Amino acid sequence: MIDLDIDFYRRWACQKMLESSQSNVWEGHWACAVIALTELLEEKLVPAKLEDLIHNNLVKIVEEHANEQQYRANKEYEGFPAQMMRLLVQKNHTCHALGHDVIYTFYLLSMLSRSAIPATAELFDAMGKMVGSFEASGPGYVTVNGENIVIDPDGVPYTGVRLQLTPETVLDLLHNFQRPLQMEKGDMQLGHILTHGHAIVEMKQAYRQYVHDNLDPAFYARINLLAYANTLEENRVESESAVTEYELNPLEPSYWEQALAESRHGHFYKYAYSYLRLYRMAGRSPSDFRLFQRIL
Repeated sequence: MIDLDIDFYRRWACQKMLESSQSNVWEGHWACAVIALTELLEEKLVPAKLEDLIHNNLVKIVEEHANEQQYRANKEYEGFPAQMMRLLVQKNHTCHALGHDVIYTFYLLSMLSRSAIPATAELFDAMGKMVGSFEASGPGYVTVNGENIVIDPDGVPYTGVRLQLTPETVLDLLHNFQRPLQMEKGDMQLGHILTHGHAIVEMKQAYRQYVHDNLDPAFYARINLLAYANTLEENRVESESAVTEYELNPLEPSYWEQALAESRHGHFYKYAYSYLRLYRMAGRSPSDFRLFQRIL
């Protein structure tokens, strides 16, 4: 691995979460993006030849989205992971903001579990504030016929079979779910199916006492909502028939060069990490990235 001060980026991510809670919760995407890149490197999910390019992406993020202050890692908040998980599962019956309450929590806890950086009471309060903001914001919009609308997932009749979420079922759902390209370009829902599902299966393994199948219903509520939204779309051009000529493959330099130019609010990083990590967890090897690139 290249000589990389990973703890610098971890502290930066903690501070970004703190500052995002005070201004714009969506800026927390950059904290998740930095964590995704450091974990891609730590877990060697990509070939060594890509490490310099990924490091360049890390540098660009922290320069272009600089924090106002440095993370003050003083007294550790006792039981931080357990308290965060209790907070998260209290209101898990429906989807909050495309699953960002689950996604943000997973990224932060995953990063903290790999380091000795203290999680402070200030950080806990910040995360609690953001989880509450996501809950208050509703399920998130869906793009239908070129317009962004909000559909109440609890008001959509249930269809389909619910399988227990595992790395395999998340990947299969992502690959098999049919969705018109223009809808995905408008709302990035399939991409968040990937990151939301990944977060759930990781937390099932790491926090079994809090997460079993109790986060699955919110995930499937979104799948159900998207299936319903498909019936409302009048211009049905399936994404598989409109993929780009070249393959967006996170195992190749071109992917990370493209991310340097435009990372789509950090989603290039999170999608790559979730996809490759789920394949590792499932004991599979990705061979065809055409289905993956539907979300980009």
